[in-house]
Amino acid sequence: MIEILNAAEVARARASGALVARILQTVTGRAGVGTNLLEIDRWVQDMIAEAGAQSCYVDYAPSFGRGPFGHYICTSVNDAVLHGLPHDYTLADGDLLSLDLAVSLDGLAADSAVSVIVGDAPNPDGVAMIDATRRALAAGIGAAGPG
Repeated sequence: MIEILNAAEVARARASGALVARILQTVTGRAGVGTNLLEIDRWVQDMIAEAGAQSCYVDYAPSFGRGPFGHYICTSVNDAVLHGLPHDYTLADGDLLSLDLAVSLDGLAADSAVSVIVGDAPNPDGVAMIDATRRALAAGIGAAGPG
């Protein structure tokens, strides 16, 4: 369903989106070789709480799942698909790390994802995937318009 927001709601939506962007930027800047995915989840939990926001994932329990998600961010590494559960895994040099985050702030949710290469030894397949998704996003934005 598409909802049309009024001016006040747009301002709140911008604040939610800015929070998601800030958290993802902070995490991608901090996550490096030797960082555990569970540590990332704790960082995000703290940042969401400090902002006075709520996680859209912690209690999320779709009918097709196996219960509540229970984490604050989705973490996927290398060939794992998006929406991976944070688990006891320590990032290695060259890992492709995908982060997906959704929060609700003042009643409006924002959701975004980003993929980065960890460390100094990028995997050529990971670099190619990130480049292809950036080009696809730019093409989609370029094609978007009224109607």
